[in-house]
Amino acid sequence: MTGAADARGAVLADALAPSRDMRICDVGANPLGAPPYQPLLERGLARVFGFEPNEEAFAKLQAQRSERETYFCAAVGLPGERTLHLHPKSGFSSLYPFDRAALRAIGKEKWIRAADTREVTLRPVTLDMLADLPAIDLLKMDLQGGELEVLRGAVGKLSEAVAVVTEVRFHRIYAEEPLFGDLDAELRRQGFKLHKFLFTKSVMMPHAHEHKVQRPRMTSQLLDGDAVYVRDADWAETLGDDQLAFLVLTADAVFDSPDMALTCLDILAGRGKVAPEAAGAYIAALPERQRAREAAE
Repeated sequence: MTGAADARGAVLADALAPSRDMRICDVGANPLGAPPYQPLLERGLARVFGFEPNEEAFAKLQAQRSERETYFCAAVGLPGERTLHLHPKSGFSSLYPFDRAALRAIGKEKWIRAADTREVTLRPVTLDMLADLPAIDLLKMDLQGGELEVLRGAVGKLSEAVAVVTEVRFHRIYAEEPLFGDLDAELRRQGFKLHKFLFTKSVMMPHAHEHKVQRPRMTSQLLDGDAVYVRDADWAETLGDDQLAFLVLTADAVFDSPDMALTCLDILAGRGKVAPEAAGAYIAALPERQRAREAAE
């Protein structure tokens, strides 16, 4: 964490008093890098319930987990016998096989590596099937095409969630995988709205003149990215105190929306749940580039 992030986290830890720890569910928890919610774990504000069907990745998670993290070596999806396609680059592993024609269209057939891909038969679980899994406050998903299945099997667990951070695909790379529009429709049906994109990635369309151009400046085809959805509600009337507190923490630490954090702090202050000066203390801890001159002085 940066110094500014530490300072903001300290302000929020002092200001907020939720009745319990925040509950984060990470589906596709493959530890390829630090998860976006890591600051909340380090501050002792959250508990994580993660799912990872790749046994090697699961072993890494188990080896490095803290007492606030619980992991399951299981795939999440709609019930039935399925095949997990274990790619040599674990970030490409999926319940869906690659779509060769779709990859050819963007010049990425080399990603397939069929000779090095193993197939494992398994039976996914839905989140709503798991009686021991508590209701979720934040859902994070990155499972290469299976995100829509997770959502459809988690209507109950997500009924009080304040945010979903999910990978979205704009150009199909797996056979019959749902695309951005499919996920957007399901999330809206469950009461969420698109808040922002954390990032999007694009690729260059293949052509016979690639040696004559600068590839980084010719990546016009949107491929995928990470999107943030938040509860679509009249927050002041319909979100509870804990939900607002969790949204403050998530907006600050996970998806960098300090304006949303301030909105929720204002509502909590109006309810008498945080001190009136909490928003000012939070602003003082923001990077100088985000503060008005008079606030920075």
